[in-house]
Amino acid sequence: MAYYLYVSRQDDDKISIFQMDAASGRLDLQNEMAVAGGPAAMAVDPQRRFLYVGCRSIREISSFRIDQNSGGLSYAGTAPLEGEPVFLATDRKGKFVLS
Repeated sequence: MAYYLYVSRQDDDKISIFQMDAASGRLDLQNEMAVAGGPAAMAVDPQRRFLYVGCRSIREISSFRIDQNSGGLSYAGTAPLEGEPVFLATDRKGKFVLS
């Protein structure tokens, strides 16, 4: 099983995707993805199928499908918010995203 780490880079409007070697803990940069609006808080659903990203400067949550083979991300959708998403989490079943 592959392990991936997602790092939000708010000032660069990007998410960096790293693959982790389980034996050594080494992180290797796999890809970077542009995400407008200052990506900050992030959460992965319990099934590890979706990454939710709070975009603070545009007050939105964007969702991305996680490729189970590569850890890559593909855009799935966006929802507007009334305030800045400074914290994100899903419920235990992954049905709801809380901000």
